[in-house]
Amino acid sequence: MIPAPPMSSNDLSPFHFDLLAQFLRKESGIILRPEKSYSLRAKLQPLAREWGYEGLNDLVSHVYRERHNPAVVDAILNALTIKETSFFRDRKPFEALRRTILPELAEKRGSRELKLWSTACSTGQEAVSLAILLYQVLPSERANRSLVIGTDVSEEAISRARRGIYSELDVARGLSPETLQTFFEPVAGGYRLRDDLRGTLRYRGLNLLAPDFPLSRFDVVMCRNVLIYFDDEGKRRALDNIHARLASDGFLLTGAGEDAQRVDSRFRRVNVDGLQCYCKAGAS
Repeated sequence: MIPAPPMSSNDLSPFHFDLLAQFLRKESGIILRPEKSYSLRAKLQPLAREWGYEGLNDLVSHVYRERHNPAVVDAILNALTIKETSFFRDRKPFEALRRTILPELAEKRGSRELKLWSTACSTGQEAVSLAILLYQVLPSERANRSLVIGTDVSEEAISRARRGIYSELDVARGLSPETLQTFFEPVAGGYRLRDDLRGTLRYRGLNLLAPDFPLSRFDVVMCRNVLIYFDDEGKRRALDNIHARLASDGFLLTGAGEDAQRVDSRFRRVNVDGLQCYCKAGAS
């Protein structure tokens, strides 16, 4: 029998893949699937070199068993969870918000401010898009008093969102020239959010599955393309946290194919301008 070639330090053994999957599920709720093994190596090899580990297996072993270096743990979590995003991504949800959902909520609330939550905001483009909608739909004074909260498990992504500076490539993806001129100002390295828009935004690092969830009630919750990364238990926990913080007549927007009503019967599917979204069951 021809012996198997020795494992490269850049390889990730099945055992260590399982350790990494357990780590990621515990820290973020995300389910790591074997078909992602190749992309994992590409993301983690630079970290292993940077932090002085002998290879990927060594990196994973130290993090999972000892967690002796929180900075390494954060770096791994950031490398594996920062998602691709853009302004006004998948236009349909934002058009439904602009035409129907936000005007309807604004009328119901009277003069009270609106509160919106982007549950996996990554580097902030979705949260910024929501803030822009508030200024396009509401009078400026009321938009100034409204609030968009962006949360993400990645502290690195949240740090970038808080800076509020986006590159030429970033703003070219989803922003019209008029929107760019109205809500951004040119700076070295790209464009920065104008102060009034920045005042509407708050960011915090937060795990959507955290048991001691600190956020309050929201009129709109965006949880798009997030549930697909969780197992059934994770979906139920995430939707339980969302349900507790969604106003009785508020709206939950999920990604295509993410059926909140199937997972949690306390949500009722509704159609708004051809968009599938959810309200609390029993809400009028």
